[in-house]
Amino acid sequence: MLAAVLALALFVTPPQQTAAWGDYEWRNGVGMLSEHYFRNGAGFPSGYELVNGTRAGSFYHLIFGTRLGSAYFWNNGTEAGSSYFWRNGVGPGSRYHWRNGQNCLSEYGWREGAICDGREILTFQTLCVARALDIPPCRTINARLEDWLEGASSFSTGDPAAAVARMREAVD
Repeated sequence: MLAAVLALALFVTPPQQTAAWGDYEWRNGVGMLSEHYFRNGAGFPSGYELVNGTRAGSFYHLIFGTRLGSAYFWNNGTEAGSSYFWRNGVGPGSRYHWRNGQNCLSEYGWREGAICDGREILTFQTLCVARALDIPPCRTINARLEDWLEGASSFSTGDPAAAVARMREAVD
């Protein structure tokens, strides 16, 4: 029983490492939140993991999950990573913080560099998919998503493109 609980915790919990984030890191770095890692890495939060993974931080979790990083959480949650928090919150993951903050998930942090943790990375991916942010990594994530959606339209549990469209409608 304990093994099953631990396995479930690993399945739904984002990695708790931290990573450098920002425009310079995206363009010139090789760390977890760089374009180099997105294109060539295999773990969270690489493009490979987005397309082929099943845990938080993958397109599979985006469509079928219920926690942070999922379309369900974006549409129904109230914490960072939800459309409600994007519109009404003040901390990282909110529109207010993007415009006025000075660390991860802020415009200033993007320009000057910041450190993000696993939850913030999942929130960032969600904001990208919802098109709340329009910065280079979001364009890259959304290009992969569009390719993935073309092949995912045959899922018997519903249309993944419709779930993504609902996310994008909730941004205002």
